[in-house]
Amino acid sequence: MKRRALLGTLAATAFAGCTGYATAPVGDDSTTTEDRTTTGDRTTTEDRTTTDGGETFAYQIDGVETDDPPVEDVTIDVTVERNFTTAHPAVLRVAFTNDAGEEREFAFGSLVPWDGLWGQHEDGTSSLLLAPGDSVVPDEPEENCWQATDGIALPAVMRTETLEPGETVAAEFNVLAAHDSDACIQIGNYRFEDASYLNEGWGFDVQIGAIVEKDEG
Repeated sequence: MKRRALLGTLAATAFAGCTGYATAPVGDDSTTTEDRTTTGDRTTTEDRTTTDGGETFAYQIDGVETDDPPVEDVTIDVTVERNFTTAHPAVLRVAFTNDAGEEREFAFGSLVPWDGLWGQHEDGTSSLLLAPGDSVVPDEPEENCWQATDGIALPAVMRTETLEPGETVAAEFNVLAAHDSDACIQIGNYRFEDASYLNEGWGFDVQIGAIVEKDEG
């Protein structure tokens, strides 16, 4: 895989008091099997994640629904690598694959393959943050809320990746309530979208559901 960065300004898109963005890998203590269903121009991935350590939480990621890829002969998957527990927040993995039979170059944002880190709840009252690395991840949830300890700043640059046929680039993100969100993680749909992704626009929806304890009686 060949990598080079395009020139761009280093001005940051930031929240007040941001710590900058982290690139350290998040842990993986889970195994995942996916059920993927394609309907029209949307692909749904239902979570089948198992976690090691920590008790189950009040909410979970029920599934992820992605738009069709914005360009031909690529696959973009968003999967739940682990769900929320009392020990850690959920983790999403975004993977981009070149399905063409030839080498191709793709221009991404400051993070490869995805830097649309903020998702808005369907009623507009709260937002989620996809945090690369652990720099804004709290040691533990507060009042059943995994919320970022600070904002994240991304440099205003573009990065290109040259992918061989069948090659994949991927990144993992901790899923947190944004640090300046008045409400914590809410039940319902969060939309992540980049209107200029690969010059065409692309996005995905994350469905948050409540965990209902079954009556054993």
